[in-house]
Amino acid sequence: MSTDNAQRAGRHQPPARRPVRSWQEAERNAAAWMRHWGYHDAAARPGGADGGVDVRSARALGQVKFQAHAVGRPELQRLFGARGRHMDRQLLFFTGSSYASTAVEYAAENDIALFVYALDGAMTPVNAAARRISSAARKQKPAQTPHPTPKPQPARPAPPARQLTLSKASDPSRPAEPAPPRKHRPGSARFALGFILAVVALALPASDSFVPRPSRTVATAAMLVVPVLLMVWGVVEKTGRRFGHTALGLFLLQLPVGWLCNARLWQGGIALTTTITLASSAAGVLLLRYGARVRAAEAEAEKLTASSAGGASREPR
Repeated sequence: MSTDNAQRAGRHQPPARRPVRSWQEAERNAAAWMRHWGYHDAAARPGGADGGVDVRSARALGQVKFQAHAVGRPELQRLFGARGRHMDRQLLFFTGSSYASTAVEYAAENDIALFVYALDGAMTPVNAAARRISSAARKQKPAQTPHPTPKPQPARPAPPARQLTLSKASDPSRPAEPAPPRKHRPGSARFALGFILAVVALALPASDSFVPRPSRTVATAAMLVVPVLLMVWGVVEKTGRRFGHTALGLFLLQLPVGWLCNARLWQGGIALTTTITLASSAAGVLLLRYGARVRAAEAEAEKLTASSAGGASREPR
């Protein structure tokens, strides 16, 4: 076997076991495994303020932790923010301890590969992204025998430009280009829900099944409070954070308003009316509080990501 073929075959063998006794050795071990998985230019960058990146490659970025406690979600957020505009680069995280459940969930949402290394240098994938990377390296087969030197062939004319474009698009080795994000107003869902509820609030008091109390004007005005609030919120909203729990909570608050304003529904008895009103109102308030906590958590995560992308200094090992 020639020297070149021997080097190619050696890439498919797992890295030699090496003791990991410091964060420098942990970074070199992670870089060796990344080269084994196909990131051939991966190299450790010890001792610098790199904003959360310890191993760099043209196609991937790696973060290595040499610590005893479990890795949490903020540490993965700093790695995500350090990637910046290079969204085509794969993110890999290495630790000698473990991962918190919130960190595993965040990695699944953002395609971050999680690995745990042993003190002898062995590497174990933790989530689906990590297993995909390690299994892809095992499926590659090294060359067993040197190939004979091919005979020179006469030059062929270049294929048409369209054919070249198609061949590049179908090449599985090329990273897929991210689709351009769709442009839409962040508050469009809020405005749409408010508009639908406003139409119902205007039409329902005029129907035969609705007997307004104390009057049609008061009933319509009461039922328009939540829709108008939603439409105004949709106009001023700029962030586009999750809205599902808040929308359901406001809808559940709208139900008792319509129930209380319809005298026909009181014919079922005061006990039934009171039970439905209190249950719907309590569920709506709980969902509104939960939605507020979700939006606050997302705002905090965005703040952490922005600070990391701005050049956060490297944490001590």
